[in-house]
Amino acid sequence: MRLEEITLTDDPETVKEEATIALTQVERLTDVVERLLTNSRDPRTGSAVTFDLDEVIKQQLAEWRPAYRSAGRAIVTSGKRQLRAVGTPGAVAQVLAALIENSLMHGGGTVALRTRVTGNQVVVEVTDEGPGVPADLGARIFERAISGHNSTGIGLAVARDLAEADGGRLEMLQASPAVFGLFLSRTPPQKSPDDEYRRTVR
Repeated sequence: MRLEEITLTDDPETVKEEATIALTQVERLTDVVERLLTNSRDPRTGSAVTFDLDEVIKQQLAEWRPAYRSAGRAIVTSGKRQLRAVGTPGAVAQVLAALIENSLMHGGGTVALRTRVTGNQVVVEVTDEGPGVPADLGARIFERAISGHNSTGIGLAVARDLAEADGGRLEMLQASPAVFGLFLSRTPPQKSPDDEYRRTVR
């Protein structure tokens, strides 16, 4: 999507802005793919870290605002601040990017990212003001053939896999208007003696 923006403009400043964001996204996505391919993202191995969720959300807003502005739409955030969550920041960013892109392509109006806490979990809800998910797609929205259709990003199916690899989960909380929730733990997973032994003998 960023590269398409570059091909459609003659403004050097726009080209520079879009290219910079595109490079950041490519680097982050490359890291996520490498982690998946090497199977190194099991939270029990210690690859998940505690990170500042505000920073990841702020990053996503900065990256997606130009695209939303071009579409005559807005993207906003609300809810609890100064939250820390457990996961891989780059992977969490990609999950949020998939939800934000999905809202841009299939939703309408303002897109809102809202953060809240439930028990030992941090939740990031992504919603918009569009018609929502069609009834015939509701139960199948995370199937690869469905969620990747006409998408330029990783798709909801892979986004769910990324969330689960970090010990979290991605769910559709409401169909109309669409509300998706990314659930992340607030505390690192407990390591068993077997985990410590496996790490020692490697």
